[in-house]
Amino acid sequence: MASVHRRPLSPYFHAAFRGPDGRLILRSTKQVNRAKAEAVAMEWERAARMAKTGLLVEDQARKVVAAIMERAGTGDTLRNPNVADYLREWMNGKELNQRPRTAARYKPVIEGFITSLGVRATRPLVAITPADVQRYVDARRKIGSAPGTVQVDGKILRTAFNRARRMGLIASNPVEAVDLPARNSVERGTFTGPQVRMLVDAAQGEWKTLILLGYYTGQRLMDCARLEWAVVDFAAGKLAFTQEKTTTSLVVPMHDELREHLEALASTDKPEQFVMPGMAQQPGSGRNGLSSAFKRIAGNAGVDIQTVQGGGTRMISKRTFHALRHSFTSALANAGVAPELRMKLTGHKSEAIHAGYTHHELETLRAAVAKLPRLAV
Repeated sequence: MASVHRRPLSPYFHAAFRGPDGRLILRSTKQVNRAKAEAVAMEWERAARMAKTGLLVEDQARKVVAAIMERAGTGDTLRNPNVADYLREWMNGKELNQRPRTAARYKPVIEGFITSLGVRATRPLVAITPADVQRYVDARRKIGSAPGTVQVDGKILRTAFNRARRMGLIASNPVEAVDLPARNSVERGTFTGPQVRMLVDAAQGEWKTLILLGYYTGQRLMDCARLEWAVVDFAAGKLAFTQEKTTTSLVVPMHDELREHLEALASTDKPEQFVMPGMAQQPGSGRNGLSSAFKRIAGNAGVDIQTVQGGGTRMISKRTFHALRHSFTSALANAGVAPELRMKLTGHKSEAIHAGYTHHELETLRAAVAKLPRLAV
């Protein structure tokens, strides 16, 4: 039977009990009340007996600790959420605080990982091991997911488990012990000025505007598609963007050709929130998304989109709409515009990122954009 006594010069009661090997153990209960100290000592002795008989498994050990906290009357509880509950709670927070598209990207990863765990999803969070994560990664690769996609999936899970580690729910992050697949790097192509002209000529309606915006501003597809008239400043000759991917705010001077095109739209179109109302409502990816539509326009224009093999049997186009962003930075580089100015125009935050797109003031930026050639003949 465990016993408790006051150790000399200590305000706490200490417990004496036999460990699994039979040796006498003396531990401080951190209690100054004898009754609470005895309750802690009894649970410790019970745990020692269970360990001696091989019954002290992880789940049971956590229950013993929870019982100690309860019987000691500290008012504290041992948080022990199961995997599914914790991950869905984390996901709910993302849905409230992140942009809708970001939350939409996270949710299938979280639900897919929970599904991959099966009954283990009801186990405590601490029960998840690197092997569980590795099985999920391997399953994603087997169904043909691209290495880059699986890498992003892993980063999402790592972020979720890092929060649990910071909260003290787990001691280490199981995702960090898993080697995620390396991206299959495909060098993106660029369009020449004449090829962009061919694309514009083959495009119909709002697509003409979208292609001109992509080439003359270097912004991403959805940032261009959802451009609002409120940020088009004809007097100052500039466009304001808040990039959806990075939330970076930047100003891009309007090239003369783009400005003339937008002025023509503004003088004839009825008042709208978006410069391209039809485009603003469409998804960027998917079979019916803007990216796929752009490839069809390129085909109609007779412009090669340079399809190559990516990971496994997956085919990748080197010349997507995003290639207009590469074309913008490459054309500026060819015109002698300094890297720091190109970075300022595209919103890149590091030279390392910007280097992949190229093989302060408004007037300075305007002079840089003005070096791009006109497409009209």
